[in-house]
Amino acid sequence: MTSSVPGEFVRQLSAALEEADMLMRQQISNGAEWVSRFRATLDSFVDSPVTATLHNKPTATANAWLRDALASLDGSTEFVSAVQAAANAANWYQIYNVDAAESGAMRSNMHALAEGMFAAQVIGPRGLIPSKKLLTGLFLLRAGLHYPLHQHEATEIYFCASGKLRIQHGIDTPPQQLIPGQFSLTPSNRLHSLTMGDAPVLLLYIWLGEFGGKNWWWHKDDNGVWQREAWERQPDAVWAKTITEVVPYSELILANKGK
Repeated sequence: MTSSVPGEFVRQLSAALEEADMLMRQQISNGAEWVSRFRATLDSFVDSPVTATLHNKPTATANAWLRDALASLDGSTEFVSAVQAAANAANWYQIYNVDAAESGAMRSNMHALAEGMFAAQVIGPRGLIPSKKLLTGLFLLRAGLHYPLHQHEATEIYFCASGKLRIQHGIDTPPQQLIPGQFSLTPSNRLHSLTMGDAPVLLLYIWLGEFGGKNWWWHKDDNGVWQREAWERQPDAVWAKTITEVVPYSELILANKGK
């Protein structure tokens, strides 16, 4: 039944985090404390009632990726069942919209991301259980997709459930491969990028902190100067660019160090 799906999902995700290896542990000094906080927040929702009824499936193409990803899940029987049930019950949606970008490279990047990234919230504003303090669910990405350098206020965990990807923190820090059974932790405002392998990737994500606000995308201009653009979701759910600026020198130094 749908009413038991969120509770079992967060229970199994919390248990998986306890057993899993954290990627880039050496780069995050307080990682253990953050993982404990994430797990405690997940556990607090185990018995929460389901109030949402909206259910949308991803597009036909993305649904084929999802089938492949679910068929490749690795973990205990309970974990696999919880992820499959959440994928079938939650509300899937396209994260980005093509029309948000005006022209040029940004429009091309946005088009690729709009068609290659889908999410389903289990807990959150669009989740089976509404919440303003926790965002968690499933994140589906097509094979070969590159999610460029970006940063946001929320602290984020990605637990790899299926497929392989490379995640990079900062500009010059070497990327590391994230495989099923491992997770990454990205602190608030830490610059990061994701590059998928040769199969669809299914991540279980968790956000704590500020869910809204600015999502900054970094890129070099034609003169080699680092710039960033702030994108914010509007009341109609469409993303809009609100700021373009040269990256402050102090933040560029931190990004070069992977911080």
